[in-house]
Amino acid sequence: MKLLDINFEEFKEQKALLQKLKSMGMPTPKTEHYRYFGIKPIFDKEYTLSLPKTQRPEEADYIEIVDGSVVKAPKSFYIELQKNIKIDDSHYDQVYYLNHLLSERVIHIECEEDMEFKILHKHTLSNALVPYRIKLSIAPKKKVKVVEEHLVLAQDSLYFYGYDIDIKDGASLQLVQNRVSNLSDFALIAPHSIRCEKQSRFELFTFDFGTAKTLHNYHILLQEEANVDANHVIFASDEARIGNTLHIENRGKESKTTQLSRNILKDKARGIFDGLLIVKNPAKYSSIYQDSKTILLNDGAYMISKPQMEIYTEYITEATHGSTTGHIDEEALFYLRQRGIEESLAKEMIVISFLNEIFEKLGDKEIKEEFIKLYEEQQ
Repeated sequence: MKLLDINFEEFKEQKALLQKLKSMGMPTPKTEHYRYFGIKPIFDKEYTLSLPKTQRPEEADYIEIVDGSVVKAPKSFYIELQKNIKIDDSHYDQVYYLNHLLSERVIHIECEEDMEFKILHKHTLSNALVPYRIKLSIAPKKKVKVVEEHLVLAQDSLYFYGYDIDIKDGASLQLVQNRVSNLSDFALIAPHSIRCEKQSRFELFTFDFGTAKTLHNYHILLQEEANVDANHVIFASDEARIGNTLHIENRGKESKTTQLSRNILKDKARGIFDGLLIVKNPAKYSSIYQDSKTILLNDGAYMISKPQMEIYTEYITEATHGSTTGHIDEEALFYLRQRGIEESLAKEMIVISFLNEIFEKLGDKEIKEEFIKLYEEQQ
């Protein structure tokens, strides 16, 4: 089955989703957020549709999701398969609605206490189209941290997954997405929707490593005095296409968005950062900041960086954005070489220094050490 051959008549009961998808149409190479990703060869492939299975999860101290099915979970967690959840009817990505159409039930994780947990995704099915979604609900004034990891074993497959996250009044969520894939014929498209209610805080840290084709599309909505701090690292090699696109909307007054993107590319890899920060008219006295920087380790690597802002109020506290792309600083490299440091180690030091701002904000030594290990393996 090809995606373009899906019989949408089978989804008559999901009228709102079906109507939304029909009005937007399927993604094409001309769709703005897919323009540089290479969507056509992915959608033109033949796949076997594999829907997640329902089963009783084993007890573990983390959540494990294998091909969309929860197979392990802590005993104390409230996890259910939920049908007909409220969708984000203003999401910009067609795959968001397609993913919901194909995923009749979503994995609902309800967080009613302060907590910290890990979600491990395993992608194991080859030649398959696998859709699933996760709904994450954070109760008012609760503090939650989620660390997400991916283990990719599937080949010639396409996975759709994504989060629908509700962060209630005064709550905070730190979501750390640590994603590694070194199978070049694996593709993943992940549309996410995050709603940040009054005085809530959302911290996002994404780390993408490898040679696959992965694209994460975030739609984030901020209400009054909400705060979003989004940080992205890409280290791509071979012929990878790895990217993050974002539409972040400040809809309430005194809301704040900060966004940093740091990218390291080598070989013929392509990185994508397409970030649109929007300040609506009611969001007076809000602030937005956006900064994207990229190091190309050789001439064949390529970065698409599109920091953008749309401001619909004259009462704005701060609005700053910028983007730079270039090779390793030759003066800094010369300085280190003059002090007896061999070239490969000197380059590594420069790269780590380039990313330190994000590593220090996160404060997770394990992820930093993993990056250093992956970087050294690629040299």
